[in-house]
Amino acid sequence: MPALRSSDSATTVEIELFGVPRVVTGQRAVWVAAETLAEAARELALAYPALLGTVIDREKFWLLNGYTFVVDDEFTRNPETSVALSATVLLVSSVAGG
Repeated sequence: MPALRSSDSATTVEIELFGVPRVVTGQRAVWVAAETLAEAARELALAYPALLGTVIDREKFWLLNGYTFVVDDEFTRNPETSVALSATVLLVSSVAGG
């Protein structure tokens, strides 16, 4: 796992990856230091540069259209959404389904 880049005061949260994010990173889940989804997306981009341009915007460090976070069973693209250590956080395709 790559070293965390955020300050030690940030919450370390596990993000489960599905679909393209999993394929691109080669990881089922990753840990990042973040207190919001905006921070989580930025940390993902820094730790896994292959996500840039495929899942995360290269300039804004936020999810491209077609991807969303799920926090405790709630789908969201709100970058200000808080994440807690105990939160369940997934990164999925917005059109995922069965």
